Amino acid sequence: SSDKLSLSHFLELTQSRIEICRDLLTPYGSIVWFGIHNYIGFIQVIMYNAGLHYRRMNIWHYKNGFARTTRTPAPQYEPFLWFSKHPKKWTYNTDDVRVPYKSAERLKTPVYYKGKNGERKEWLPNPKGALRGDIWEYPTLAGKLYKQERTEHPSQKPESLFTDLIRAFCPKNADGKYEGLVLDPFHGSGTTGVCCEKLNRQGHNISWVGIELEKRWCDIAQARLDAIE
Repeated sequence: SSDKLSLSHFLELTQSRIEICRDLLTPYGSIVWFGIHNYIGFIQVIMYNAGLHYRRMNIWHYKNGFARTTRTPAPQYEPFLWFSKHPKKWTYNTDDVRVPYKSAERLKTPVYYKGKNGERKEWLPNPKGALRGDIWEYPTLAGKLYKQERTEHPSQKPESLFTDLIRAFCPKNADGKYEGLVLDPFHGSGTTGVCCEKLNRQGHNISWVGIELEKRWCDIAQARLDAIE
């Protein structure tokens, strides 16, 4: 019945959990926290009060969600907060999560702007793509296309989204390989662990810990991990 708590009890537990996560962070570590619309504002305040530093409210946007009622707009996004432990230093691998430019035509014409000293400068497109914004576009695991990845877990997130979150926030070594420590205190069907292990198969060295209370989800997570080739 952990999803049927009163609001006051839920907020009390959330505060305790966020404070524990804060204390586990490395000096330049970050917390990325998904939350449904109803409570995300409360969670943001709790993080401020915990002494963490706001970096961004991001949006996971999707167009293939499922509407459970016609009395409100159909859901098309889920917010997730990013707070860092240090006020001025954190890990964000900008180039690892760039996205394709929306138009190739505009790149054919040079764009000029004034530098800080008034000099005329030319903007050139980054060969790795455009700077990612705070809206992250990934479909939900709905329909036949995602049948192989989808489990029975009611709030399973897509591997494509979580892989890019790891690429964005995981520290890298001198060789450009990810080698941070990732903690997922709500491991569910195991998507975080699966994504970490698939990246490790590519030569990275990510350590990770997943915590899950319900045995049925632990079993599903272990089966997904065992199936990685």
